[in-house]
Amino acid sequence: MKKNILTLAVSASAIFFAGCETTTTIFDPATTRTGIRQEGTISSEEMREVTLAAVESAMSNPRFTQFLQQYQREKNDPNARPVVKLDLTINDTDDPDLNVGEITDMLNEALLNAGKVDVTLAEGADRTGAIAASRDLEYDDNFDQSTVAQRGTLQAARLVMRPKITSSTISDGDRRVVVRTFVLEMADIRTGLVMWRFTKQLGFIKEKGTFGW
Repeated sequence: MKKNILTLAVSASAIFFAGCETTTTIFDPATTRTGIRQEGTISSEEMREVTLAAVESAMSNPRFTQFLQQYQREKNDPNARPVVKLDLTINDTDDPDLNVGEITDMLNEALLNAGKVDVTLAEGADRTGAIAASRDLEYDDNFDQSTVAQRGTLQAARLVMRPKITSSTISDGDRRVVVRTFVLEMADIRTGLVMWRFTKQLGFIKEKGTFGW
């Protein structure tokens, strides 16, 4: 009898621990769409989906195409690329901890991969002190001055891109609707005129469960 009880206890323990096991699936967020939406924050999947669509829209926009052709004529170079100053993404959601820097980085990568513009690291959100520090080497006699960056060589931005995210939540009985709005715009710094604007909304409906939201 004791043996049977012991066998049952071992079996029950095995079933319990088997039920506690979890399965981990590794995937590439850049190529895999899970469709998972979280109410309180924005996923990397959503960020990448929006940034890729936004840059594709910007680079194919007729007004940008017209600007690019005019810019290349000004430079007398059919391959000239205007410099873009990418502003830090504005977080206008109810999540103060949202990593908006991830959106800025994705936009940076997508813009560079498009091959039609350059992104400056000397202005805007991606400004780095390493550029200024490297240029200070002209005061160091230990360096061959012919290899040191000279004054007047930094290229100022001709375009500026500003991304922003907002969010809204409304409840209707046992349903809650969450909508996130991504807004990006690009302007000519010389004229101040906006040449392109992109708005993308991603939303989902959350059903109230037995134990609440």
